[in-house]
Amino acid sequence: PREKALGIHGGLIETSVMLALRPEFTAAAAHRYARRTETGVVRWQFSGPVFEDNPHDPIPAYQRHSAGAELIGSAGPAADAEIISMAAAGLAGLGIDARLILGHVGLTRHLLARYSLDARTQRFILERRSLLTRSEAGRAELLEELDRYFPGDASTEPSAAAMTETDTQHMLDVLLDTTRRGQTMGGRARPDIARRLLRKRQQAAQRGRIEAALDFLHAWMQINSGPDTAFDQIAPFVDGDEEARALLDDWRRAIDLLAAYDIPAAKLTIKPDLARTWDYYTGSVFELHTGDGLQLGGGGRYDELTRLIGGTDNVPAVGFAYYMD
Repeated sequence: PREKALGIHGGLIETSVMLALRPEFTAAAAHRYARRTETGVVRWQFSGPVFEDNPHDPIPAYQRHSAGAELIGSAGPAADAEIISMAAAGLAGLGIDARLILGHVGLTRHLLARYSLDARTQRFILERRSLLTRSEAGRAELLEELDRYFPGDASTEPSAAAMTETDTQHMLDVLLDTTRRGQTMGGRARPDIARRLLRKRQQAAQRGRIEAALDFLHAWMQINSGPDTAFDQIAPFVDGDEEARALLDDWRRAIDLLAAYDIPAAKLTIKPDLARTWDYYTGSVFELHTGDGLQLGGGGRYDELTRLIGGTDNVPAVGFAYYMD
């Protein structure tokens, strides 16, 4: 707690106390690593209470117990496989038969970047992508929400660099026309008319990219099967894209390595759009589920978190947590 003296009344000192309730251990581990003077690989375990306010919980329980591990400073498929297998082996050691669901945030983001959406639009559709499972009705609802939350920023002035040759000619025609009609048209000044027209054209172009991105996400979300079948289905999405191919190859190597830890392929489900959170995960992610769908834990790669919380550089890192309760 941090205390700040506010004043003295009748010999008593009033104080304001600020408490930080730990929401999870990963950020704390990344912060601790960022403050270290030495570098290198660390393997840390953790256990203790965490606090969260999850409105989706059927029975709210703000304080929970969390246990898990972090592997910081090590990149590559071997590190991912080490953490994934540790999480699976821990449950197996307790006699719990759990299935591994595996996805890849980095690959999903990379493929979605092809549609040149701004960051907040991309995040919005990713967080609401489950609506796409409801066919056209869900898609229409997602687009309606998008229009409601991001109707277009009227204060944003289009840049000259964003204009195509067709835009330029069309804008020139408008300006010439308004010049003949005087300084204003319908109460609007000529620059306002030009900006409004260009903004509408840009929004129409953005809508086309959003529609294409939703088509991709809908197809991407249909992949939900064992490794061999799933990777055959993923292959067409990465054809001709060297960076996407490299991400996929590393991911597949990590999953192949799980066999060395006695985790059979029959226990694995590949669901590439799986995302525990879009806040800081950057690569492969996974969850542990019972046969009836109860989620017992999960984790993933978060190579940018150390820098985001105050470090000078990105540091490769991967970890997991069990939901002990």
